[in-house]
Order: sequence, then structure tokens, then C-alpha cells
Amino acid sequence: MAGTQAFWIDAAHEGTQERYGEQLRKWRHVFAAAEGEPGSGGITLDPLHFALGAWEVATRPMAESAYVRCHPRVLDATCHRAEETRGPLAVVELAVPAPFPLPDGWSTWHRQNGDDPAYVAPPYERPTALTTLELRVPLAADRLPTPTRARADGLPNLDDAQASLEALVAELNAVVTPFLRELD
Repeated sequence: MAGTQAFWIDAAHEGTQERYGEQLRKWRHVFAAAEGEPGSGGITLDPLHFALGAWEVATRPMAESAYVRCHPRVLDATCHRAEETRGPLAVVELAVPAPFPLPDGWSTWHRQNGDDPAYVAPPYERPTALTTLELRVPLAADRLPTPTRARADGLPNLDDAQASLEALVAELNAVVTPFLRELD
């Protein structure tokens, strides 16, 4: 895990960037230029559309793990265009302790053992109280890099996707990481 950061790009495992590149090819339809959008080889050059596609592909579980990894308290993180707002929005859900002591016999989040010590709920046969914190983060679309060009017709550029992810990870970390420091 990368310290107390909320998100990081998984560069520690060999071949993860190559697997991400394979996923970009598989999910190239999320990068298709929409009508009226600038494009190159059928791929959008709209910074927001491209970044949202890069995030969606990077946070999908691949063979072993997602390309963008997250702190064990992060239960879910989505980036999308919210219908109610003009700009992009990230929604991050964190596992948090109960705000008051639980009655005897009740369980809450616990960390699983292993390489990915995520917070998980106890089995369903136990009485369980789970509390979460939902962070809704408006994203600064003007800070996203503009994609340069498609590598080949219909294929998103891995370097552009990497740059978009780095921008999103930095922006989300600036907002979410202080909450994690308070919780841990």
C-alpha cells in the first residue's frame, strides 16, 4: 500500500501497465468520440470524456487487481458526469467506525488478512452495523490533460490514459486522504 494515500497507480507489480493497456483495447468503446467531440482515429480528444474512460477501465478488477489501487477503507470510487451538475463528480465511499459503541453481539467492519487488507463486512448470519461516509467531490475538469492522439484507429493512447489517471488520482488524494488520516 502507498502509505496513507487514498489512491495510487499500481506500478509495483510487474506487467500491470501492460495489462492496463490490454484492458484499454478491450474497453475502447468507452473512448469513442461522441458526435460533436474532437477526435483522432475515432477516439475522443475531450479531456473529461477521456479521463472518465481511463478511470473506469483502471478501476475495473483485472486479473489480479485494479490498475488504480485504493486504501483499504475505500469501498467504492466512481467518477462520472453528474446529471445535476455541469462538471464531473467523484463519489467515494469509505468504511468508517460506528459513531457510538455497538450493543453486545453486534459486529462491524473488520480488516481481512492477506495482500489486500480491505475492510469487509462480517458474514450475514451475524447482527451487523455498517457505517459509511460518502464523499461527493466536484472535479476540476480544466486540470485534466488533453489527449494527444489515438495510437491506432480506434485504440486509446496508453500514455494519455496514464496522464489522465495521474491527474485524477492527485485530485482525489488531495480531498480524500485527509479523511483517511483522521480515521486511521
